Amino acid sequence: MKNNRREIPADLDFGNETVIHCPDFDPVALMHCLRERDPARPLIHIDRERSTGWSHIPVEISGVVEDGRGEAVFDHPLLSEGADREGPMPESGREGSPPFSSGVVLLLPFELAEGWEPTGGPFSAPSVPALRCDCRTVVSFHAPSGRLFLPQGFDPSLLAPAPLMGNVPLSFRPGESDADFMRSLSRVRKGLLDGRYFQVNLARRFSAGLPEGFDPLAAYARMRALGPSAFGGFFSWGEIFLLSRSPEQFLAADGERIVTRPIAGTAPGPDPEGEEPLLRDPKLLAEHVMTVDLLRNDLGRVCRPGSVGVPRFLGVERLPHLRHLVSDVEGRLAPGISRTDLLRSLFPGGSVTGAPRIAVRREIGLLEGRPRNYYCGAFGYVSGSGQADFSLLIRTLEGDTGRARISFGAGAGIVADSVAEEEIREIALKARTMEEVFR
Repeated sequence: MKNNRREIPADLDFGNETVIHCPDFDPVALMHCLRERDPARPLIHIDRERSTGWSHIPVEISGVVEDGRGEAVFDHPLLSEGADREGPMPESGREGSPPFSSGVVLLLPFELAEGWEPTGGPFSAPSVPALRCDCRTVVSFHAPSGRLFLPQGFDPSLLAPAPLMGNVPLSFRPGESDADFMRSLSRVRKGLLDGRYFQVNLARRFSAGLPEGFDPLAAYARMRALGPSAFGGFFSWGEIFLLSRSPEQFLAADGERIVTRPIAGTAPGPDPEGEEPLLRDPKLLAEHVMTVDLLRNDLGRVCRPGSVGVPRFLGVERLPHLRHLVSDVEGRLAPGISRTDLLRSLFPGGSVTGAPRIAVRREIGLLEGRPRNYYCGAFGYVSGSGQADFSLLIRTLEGDTGRARISFGAGAGIVADSVAEEEIREIALKARTMEEVFR
């Protein structure tokens, strides 16, 4: 690995931070050095290099709160402010400065919503905890400019290169047979035709055993080598770890401006005929329109009347193996609404549940037969200025070194005219984007 250590010139102070030019900065190497100094600490990387250009690694974490119901996790001024304050929420800091230099990082499992919108389904609470990490200082990297923002007192020896092990091949297996999944699809289709649902996101789980000595950081380095992620990241603490190459932004908030960017509608890519076939597919269009309508309603519960709109509708985003239909749904936050209120209004994401949301979440639990845990949950931060950025935890590997297991979920939106064989092919295509990390 290339040596990316840099001396820190004292004349480049940027407020409370020092800025150096370090275009070959490696966040995995920094996390490795942090782990060497304190193996018990959480390791966090918020990767937005492909979307906003930013990358964030908390280096000083003052505490971790874990809670099965989520109440303690949301008990923080940055999350509760707004309910009683007067005047508009502040916008983020100076142009060109990192959007996240201190604040909190949240990791929210899918079933956490049972705490405020119970479904009566088989999983009344998550089987993994919601987590909040209180971050005093953060190293931020702006990939387009190569600028690295270092907090005061940062030890430059932490920028030393990291010797990480090579790739470990793994073989993933689905948790159920194709025949069992077809029966679940048939039940969903009956519910759709009976009018009980409009759309259901149904997922399959794929898992593999971990060899002795498996290093999640080395696997994450391999994942990043395959290409930058729009809304990816890394988290590890104790025996659990997440490796995410998510393409979907669950929520972004800056002051009163709120935006969510749902992905609904997936096809193999690239298509030699261009994007027209994707935009003409009635099933994909129906899936996407229903998801956008659901999120317009979600934002309408917490935004100023008349402020909710869709400035980008049915955009096509291209990944190496896939093309997605993506829209931007945005609004202006109503007075007195906190970041917790906002998160709860949108969580879990409409693109990974369906409509009507509560009934569909219950059906998902019954059909999938196991909690989703962090899959389809949310991961991101709220900064000291109140700016928020959360990804949706799809295309995400979830591991446990104590149990020596690693798994991921892959799902598809099912509507009345879905074809079962096509849904299975879509899920298999998404699964391959995760399996390639370990080939």
